Amino acid sequence: MKVTSTIITKVAEATTNNGSYNLEYSITDGVLERVQTTVFKPSTNEHRIAVGSIYYDRGSVTINMPFNPDMAKYVADATTQIESILSEVATIAAEVE
Repeated sequence: MKVTSTIITKVAEATTNNGSYNLEYSITDGVLERVQTTVFKPSTNEHRIAVGSIYYDRGSVTINMPFNPDMAKYVADATTQIESILSEVATIAAEVE
């Protein structure tokens, strides 16, 4: 058997003052392919209310949520999270080379 590609899928959680986030991302052959971020309103209990989703797909971003005043905060948080993942992937790729 010849392995032609390696795909790694990771699941993560993040919390900021703006909300909480579930992230699932895929790395294919050392390149970040996709990040699916589910956004939740800030909550002090276990019951979370989903606001929408933010998708990163090979460098493009799509936002799927109703227009609301907090939207920019969620996008800013997702941008920070995606940048962190991109940095992690670049570090791992540099170590492999």
